[in-house]
Amino acid sequence: MKYKLSACLCLLIFSQNILGQQIPKNWFEKDPQTDSVAGINLEKAYQLLKGKVSKQIIVAVIDNGIDIDHEDLKNSMWTNTKEIPNNGIDDDHNGYIDDVHGWNFRGAKDGTIIENEQNGATQFYAEWKNKYTNNHADTLSEAGKRQWGIYTKAKKQYFEKLNSKDSVDVEFAYNINYNSSKLIKNDAGNTNNRYYGSPYIKLSKNLSHGTHVAGIIAAERNNKIGIDGIADNVLIMPVVATTAVGDERDKDIANAIRYAVDNGARIINMSFSKTFSPDKKLVDDAIRYAGKKNVLIIHAAGNDGVNIDSAQNYHYPIAIFEDGKRSENFITVGWNRPLFDYRLAHPYSDYGRMNVDLFAPGSDIFSSVPDNRYDFKSGSSMSAPVVSGVAALLLSYFPSLTAKDIKDILLKSTYTPNQMVNQPQTKIQVPFNSLSVSGGIINASNAVALAIEKTKKPD
Repeated sequence: MKYKLSACLCLLIFSQNILGQQIPKNWFEKDPQTDSVAGINLEKAYQLLKGKVSKQIIVAVIDNGIDIDHEDLKNSMWTNTKEIPNNGIDDDHNGYIDDVHGWNFRGAKDGTIIENEQNGATQFYAEWKNKYTNNHADTLSEAGKRQWGIYTKAKKQYFEKLNSKDSVDVEFAYNINYNSSKLIKNDAGNTNNRYYGSPYIKLSKNLSHGTHVAGIIAAERNNKIGIDGIADNVLIMPVVATTAVGDERDKDIANAIRYAVDNGARIINMSFSKTFSPDKKLVDDAIRYAGKKNVLIIHAAGNDGVNIDSAQNYHYPIAIFEDGKRSENFITVGWNRPLFDYRLAHPYSDYGRMNVDLFAPGSDIFSSVPDNRYDFKSGSSMSAPVVSGVAALLLSYFPSLTAKDIKDILLKSTYTPNQMVNQPQTKIQVPFNSLSVSGGIINASNAVALAIEKTKKPD
């Protein structure tokens, strides 16, 4: 159920009924030990930081667009000061003309976001059908056999969905002839093309996701309107690469990561996931590039309630590269509910002892949406920016920390309840700490305390 409130009503922190109990609207910021909800203990984190000076940090939000004029976000928007607006010249020579507030890799000339795309299975089948139609797995190399297996899975899903009763699926997601490249400015479909799209971001009524994500991280704190974001000294860089229908193209994701890194982002939030990655090497290379530049990537685990330790259930992008090596600058986030009972892990949250690093609040999160409004949304899409916000808080107050340091601190400082929960999508009782690498929920206070200890100068 969705709730919409006008801006003037959002000053009040009221309780809401979640899972049969009254829960504070800002529950995800609360202390799990004193408030009895599975929040991140943000207030105590700020108490520990009192008297310390922060450095402004840029967080890129790769998503489906942000309302850069929103009343609670406009003062937290990144501005490319090296670019002169609307002069049609690439003033800073970064390859992107007039990119004053980020870039729209899904943009038509006027900035209209091409929000519809093929499903990943359709993309995979369309790209690889000529390669594998007449092949058999026994004739292929080991790498070829893996690709053939993925292709077979994609083909099966594609043909199963061809008779979908959903008109949007038929028109876009499972339409092998739909070609978004024709609508995106200067996009010839070449995977090596990096300089396409628009500097403008024109949102449709379907595109509120990115604005909500940005608010969780960086809605202006203590301005007596709307909400308080987690981090108090960050700038949000909007980079459009995701969709409303279908799955993201790998070339858009790879180019968005590279754009963010090259233009100063230290943290990248990616609140999306998909089950097929036709051009995975492009994304792998971009993640490696971010790692070399000391940039931390934070990714939503996904909302299918499956164990993503299994290769059959991978949700991309993923920290595991094609060569089997693992990225050290990549955090994958699961989704928890507020109450410490069997429902703590949301039944739709993906999980995995090896491939989900930690959990974060993701149910009924109240944040900004376009046109100066606010709304509740749920999903691992909301959990990822909670982690991005805490990571940005750490990096702004402890700028000497590396991306690897931040990841290490976040995982080692989680709050780990001794709680039996329903394994997602089942009624099988398992320890909550068995569902992720860290076994816990992000905790801002613990993370700040550990960062203080880690950066303490020896006597």
